[in-house]
Amino acid sequence: MNDDTILELKRRREIYEFISKNSGLHMREISRKMNIPFTTLQYHLNYLEKKDLIISKDDGKYIRYFISFEISENEKKILNSLRKRTALHIILWFFIAQQCSQKDLSRYLEKHPATIGFHIRNMLYAGIIKQVSIDNGIIYKDTLPNIIERTQISSEKIYILNDPWKIYNLLIKHKENLSDKDIVAGIIEYIEMHISQGIPKQIQNREKTIDSVIKTIFGLFFPPSRQMI
Repeated sequence: MNDDTILELKRRREIYEFISKNSGLHMREISRKMNIPFTTLQYHLNYLEKKDLIISKDDGKYIRYFISFEISENEKKILNSLRKRTALHIILWFFIAQQCSQKDLSRYLEKHPATIGFHIRNMLYAGIIKQVSIDNGIIYKDTLPNIIERTQISSEKIYILNDPWKIYNLLIKHKENLSDKDIVAGIIEYIEMHISQGIPKQIQNREKTIDSVIKTIFGLFFPPSRQMI
């Protein structure tokens, strides 16, 4: 992802958070208070409204902006999982490892396989994750050091996030109401560096600044004795 894309993601989050704290302002007020050029702000507001993160209302004189509280049935299911601590950790871990088996999740989140299996079934039913179906298994590629280092073909069931971008938007909208806010904030920062049009990239050959973000996330997920980087 190039620097312009990263900047756009961060700027949209800043605009969203500003509107959430200053509900009902019109565009020129937002532009002035945030010191964002009018045309740039208009571009981002249109994007946020298109994604149903904000709504606009015309009061006859100004178009004013508010946070959207409308939520689809699918988003309700995702939020139900995000509000459960173990399910939240599983979902966030997918943003790091991108493709996981039940065994992977059990190992790295230190949860009993039955517990992971329970959440996997629920998330499959809710459409949060999906199974990767490839004849003869899936060939693993290196991701983070010491996470999944298998190059052979595996017969395990492998899962990936169904719609990472939708989950990212929900994390932004509801992060203050979720448990483990530090982990959520770390993942949001990580996503903004690695996500492009909703598709997570392979984690490899990253710059030192990216490594520092990953280390921070590991420190939040694991006690010091288990940090792997």
